[in-house]
Amino acid sequence: MACSSPLSTLSYSPAALRTGAVHLGVGAFHRGHQQTYYDDLARLGHRDWGVAGLNLTPPDITAVHAAQKGTYAVLTEDQDGQLVRRIGTLRRVDHQPNPHDPLWDGIGFATLTITEKGYCHASGSTTLDPESAISADLTSPEVPVTAVGFLAAILDRRHKIDGGPITLASCDNVAANGALLRGVLLDFVARTRPDMFAWVEDNVAFPDSMVDRIVPRMSESSAARLAAAAGNRDELGVVAEPFRQWVIADHFAAGSRPPLEEVGVQVVPDVAIFEHMKHRMLNGLQSALAELGRLAGRTASHEAVTDPALAAWSRRFLAAQAETLSCPPGEDLKVYAETTMHRLANPTIVHPLTQIATDASFKLPQRIFAPAAERLRAGQNLDQYAAVVAGWIAQAGDTTPDSFGIAVSDPGSVRVAAARDAAGSACAVSDAVVRAPLFPEPLAASEVFKTQVADWLDLIRAGDPHRLRAILRDNTGSNANA
Repeated sequence: MACSSPLSTLSYSPAALRTGAVHLGVGAFHRGHQQTYYDDLARLGHRDWGVAGLNLTPPDITAVHAAQKGTYAVLTEDQDGQLVRRIGTLRRVDHQPNPHDPLWDGIGFATLTITEKGYCHASGSTTLDPESAISADLTSPEVPVTAVGFLAAILDRRHKIDGGPITLASCDNVAANGALLRGVLLDFVARTRPDMFAWVEDNVAFPDSMVDRIVPRMSESSAARLAAAAGNRDELGVVAEPFRQWVIADHFAAGSRPPLEEVGVQVVPDVAIFEHMKHRMLNGLQSALAELGRLAGRTASHEAVTDPALAAWSRRFLAAQAETLSCPPGEDLKVYAETTMHRLANPTIVHPLTQIATDASFKLPQRIFAPAAERLRAGQNLDQYAAVVAGWIAQAGDTTPDSFGIAVSDPGSVRVAAARDAAGSACAVSDAVVRAPLFPEPLAASEVFKTQVADWLDLIRAGDPHRLRAILRDNTGSNANA
């Protein structure tokens, strides 16, 4: 399908943009999400918001960025059509940059997408895990290898030259991501540069934010579609869904920040209510289908959500999740649920279920376990949640590559697999796993929930995906909880 758009040409000169913001972690998501907002600002005539991109880990994209003169294309597509746009706001890219680069001296706004592991935090905590990659930076803080250590070194320079306040905004898919970034950074500073601690507290803002757009890893097929739409092969370009959302708390350090409201960013008093909606409905369904869809013989999210049996189950799951939420201002949870189904059904965005299942032990506590505990306290049914938990337990530790060549990577599931393999019967497995610290205490204490998990485990162990699909299709969660 060919497409053309006025967005496919730039209405501004990239070279005329001043570098006013920094982003750490210039992966496909950043290029397909935050950069489109900066591009919108430039198209509106704002010339102060070019972005410097920094990567601490591979791949090194500096040569490609230079060869393409700093521009690339974003192709958005779904069941309804395609749109291509050229982006020119990523003004520079540095690989393994020097934290003492004066680039940062006049920057007032910086964002991060470094994945949850990049925060080096203990699970369920906003403090550092000394056994993580941060151990090297704790020993040698002047030569940081982690994002946390790198940011601390930057702030150290800023502190010494009286560089002024700065906003550091996490854009990772983590609940209360600003609080997490603040916690780990202050923990690191307290351990390595205690004289700077008070300055950081007074001069650095850490707003929570929520970002949303599905930007899967590029395949040969998506690269070919992008090349056809853009008119040339593009090594920096990405393919994404049309939907996008960026919600950020109105908590910025004094000084410059982009006029984000002008390009559709929602600047709000409290991000948590939006965060819960996304994490529980969109991300919760993604994680649920990552576990149950694989067992039902599906390999990608669009295959799972368009399977009639799984689609029926998904709508009931979304309705259950909505019952745990307060509706954010300007949103409609029923509309959001149908939008979620439409988005995940997009056949042009092939999102492997194994990729979604990666790091499930980090994702499931907020997406599945927490709302399940809330439903338990409210006396509501948990059978759909038990099915997801059972699917996760049954597949924990499986690193067999899928048809895309992708294997699930979830270090936290190793303990789950060990408990499963040692326990024996489904009831014993359910009891051993659900009592683990990952689960909220109400679930760990609920014999009804653990029995439901065991029942689903018995069904899954039978190894009949057709029967599993039929039961998921017809399951209405009629068993009452106690």
